[in-house]
Amino acid sequence: MISVVIPIFRSGELLGEAIESVLNQTEKDWELILVDNNASDETLRVAEKYQKNHRDRIRLIHEPIQGVSYARNLGIQEAYGNFIALLDDDDIMYPARLEDQKTLLKNRPEVSIVYGSYDRVSFDNTTVLEEKVIDHPFPHFLNLPPILKESLRLDQVDAMPSTIFFEKHRANLSGLFDPHFSPCFLEDTDFNVRMHLLGDFARSDAQVIRFRTPSPHFLQKKRKGMLFLYRQLQNQDYFFSKIVRKIEQAGLIENSDVRRVLIVWKSRWLKEASFHLLGLTGGVHLARLFLLRAIQESPTNYGAYKHLFRSMMSKEKRVLRYGNSHLTDTNLPLELNSSFVSDLFSGKHKCEFCTLGIN
Repeated sequence: MISVVIPIFRSGELLGEAIESVLNQTEKDWELILVDNNASDETLRVAEKYQKNHRDRIRLIHEPIQGVSYARNLGIQEAYGNFIALLDDDDIMYPARLEDQKTLLKNRPEVSIVYGSYDRVSFDNTTVLEEKVIDHPFPHFLNLPPILKESLRLDQVDAMPSTIFFEKHRANLSGLFDPHFSPCFLEDTDFNVRMHLLGDFARSDAQVIRFRTPSPHFLQKKRKGMLFLYRQLQNQDYFFSKIVRKIEQAGLIENSDVRRVLIVWKSRWLKEASFHLLGLTGGVHLARLFLLRAIQESPTNYGAYKHLFRSMMSKEKRVLRYGNSHLTDTNLPLELNSSFVSDLFSGKHKCEFCTLGIN
């Protein structure tokens, strides 16, 4: 059996299209697990309606701790099926997705994840904006030296969660999704890294989902009060430290090619962190510290010089250029200061979220 796991949060009526796409699968040996992760009333009403009408196929369970890792993990743990297919609550599966991915995985026992290309569609799902979009490796893994790719297998495709299909027992062996990345951000990349240690990735021939391009209004509604800059940066720092730890354990941290790649990675993330700050009230001073440190790490990071110059623009122009609809901050977070900037991406992560016993 295949267990389709959909964490539900604030998708509202869009959830209905996601569920209908499961009901319309050519593969019939499946169950659908809807994981209520403190969903909005509108979203929960849609879930309850479908669960009531399909009690033999659809289960609705509740995960009170906020975060997509917690929600996906509960869905996987509660699954009756040997196979797991993930889907976000605003995406839509093509009818043959489950059948095709199940066949491919059963024919390729060395594979840990089957993923697929997808069509990027408009928010109202009426227009295909881009066909057969293919995911690539995590950007900072692209230029890793061969010695690192061979020893740590850090060359896997960074597959979108809604496209992946895997065996339940392998996911359990990997440790499932790391809750430290709550509420979201980089949890999928981290999962892919650990699953790739357990086997190869294989891509389905046909597109597997329609990925709905969120509107700015939908993003603001979905992220409101949830994803803040401080937590996003802590997630990045945590992920970076996990990779550094793997490199240290492999005895490669002193390799000059490895250190060069890590420096470029740090410098780029420091530069990108400044973007969010440049769009915040009171954030320009700290943004400049991020950019200066990016330049200090890698003097050839010419983009950092460009954004440092743009930090002189008026507040109105900065907000217009750098405002981020994914994040909910409007003012400089109190947790961000010069000490935080100097410690970020040191490879020795420690934060208050670690005290929860999450690793």
